[in-house]
Amino acid sequence: MLEGALILLPMLALFLGMVDMSMAIYIQSTLSSSAREGTRYAITYNTSCTGSQAACTAQVVQNYAVGLPAGLASSYITVNYYTTNNLTTPVMTCSDGTCTTNSICGSSQSGACVNGSMDITLPDGTVANYANSPDNVVQVVISGYPWNWLVPMPGFQAGKGVTLRATSLDVLGGLSVGTTVPPTP
Repeated sequence: MLEGALILLPMLALFLGMVDMSMAIYIQSTLSSSAREGTRYAITYNTSCTGSQAACTAQVVQNYAVGLPAGLASSYITVNYYTTNNLTTPVMTCSDGTCTTNSICGSSQSGACVNGSMDITLPDGTVANYANSPDNVVQVVISGYPWNWLVPMPGFQAGKGVTLRATSLDVLGGLSVGTTVPPTP
């Protein structure tokens, strides 16, 4: 009984630690897969959804986030649109159903972008008329997803865990045949 008592706590800690790490890896894998599927949806300009492209993309991300303990709220999901000449600053950021433009637009490069319409001339001379124009880049980001450890560890305080993040990006494909304007971002 003495040997059982001495080995029980270390074995329990080891077992629960393995469960914790496995769950954290599963959640990270699920977030990565969900972000990738959201990006795949966005680059095809799928018309099966009636909302804006970013809202539909966020919904696809949520649909693929199966098995997360707390689910995946839309507040964790951000859809960014970039032009090919500036991959560091998105021209439009959409989060939780609201899109904001982050650049100046119009032929004089002095006006505000409205509803995804940009009219930005790229260095190669082509004009990007919309944030989600073909050949622009879309990025799906899941950030700030909290995971609290199950096992109390040295220095453990309730509510302090890790924050998980996943990102996926790809180049927007061509529009459907007969379509000249992309859907609302």
